[in-house]
Amino acid sequence: MEATAIGIKVLGIVLQYGLLIFLLLFVYKAINFMAKDSKAIRTDIYTETEITVEEAVLTVLEAIDQRMIGRRFAFTEQISIGRSDDNDIVINDGYVSHHHAVITLYNNLYVIEDLGSRNRTLVNGQELEGRQYLQSGDMISVGTVVLQFGR
Repeated sequence: MEATAIGIKVLGIVLQYGLLIFLLLFVYKAINFMAKDSKAIRTDIYTETEITVEEAVLTVLEAIDQRMIGRRFAFTEQISIGRSDDNDIVINDGYVSHHHAVITLYNNLYVIEDLGSRNRTLVNGQELEGRQYLQSGDMISVGTVVLQFGR
C-alpha cells in the first residue's frame, strides 16, 4: 500500500512538472512567433514612410479603394493629382478629372491649384478658388479621396 501511494505521488509530480514545461514551451513559441511577425511589419512601415526634411508628403486618409488608405506620397518641387496615368498620384475615381490639381513649391511654401476640374478641389472642406497656400495638416479632397498635407 505504501509503495502504491509513493508511485501515485511521483506520477502526480511528474505530470505537474510535465504540464508546466509544456506550458512554458508553448508561451516561448508564441512569443517567438509574434516577435518575428511584428518585426516584418515594423520594417515595412519605416521603409515606405521615410521622408527627408526637404520633402512634403500627402497621406491618403479616405478612399473607396481600400488599398490607397495610408499610402504616403513624398515630393519636393511639384506633385500632380488626377485620373490620368501621367499624374504623380493616380486616382481611379469618376469624380476626379484627368488632370485635377497640382501642388507646387513657391518660395519655400507649397501652393495647391485646381486645374479647372469639373468637381472641384476642397481644402479643409472649402472649395478651392484659384490657388491657395497649404499648411501642415490641411485636408485636401479630390473626388472621394481625402489627402492630408504634411511638411
